[in-house]
Amino acid sequence: MSAGTPGRDGPGRGGRPVPRPAPLLVATLLGFLLGLWALLYAALLFSAARSDGVLAAIAAVWLGITVLCVAGGVQALTGRGGRLLAAGGVAVAALSLLGVVTSVLDGTLAVWPLVLAAAGAGVVVLLNRPASREFLSRPRA
Repeated sequence: MSAGTPGRDGPGRGGRPVPRPAPLLVATLLGFLLGLWALLYAALLFSAARSDGVLAAIAAVWLGITVLCVAGGVQALTGRGGRLLAAGGVAVAALSLLGVVTSVLDGTLAVWPLVLAAAGAGVVVLLNRPASREFLSRPRA
């Protein structure tokens, strides 16, 4: 690359590519993992929803969350914005906290929904770190 040619991540000082900050990379990794989990969960629900329309609707919601997490992760990595990824993280956290509440009402405490809620909240927190916000607010070539 010549000195005046912007890199894949947009122009930096002297035309060098701008490195992605660590909080953004961790947020996108968590987003991709949450998207994979949501896809597997949606597939499981779709396979169980042969005669139950409610399960099919819930599976469609998780499939939509998959799209939010994966598309948002790609957008965040390319520096085009983090809103989709943050929306996916919020959706996973909210639905997981709903799972925690229902498990507590049943008299048990499920750990996996707590892990998912923490991961979803972690995506949002990491995207709001100053380094991530600065990277996402830079104009792209």
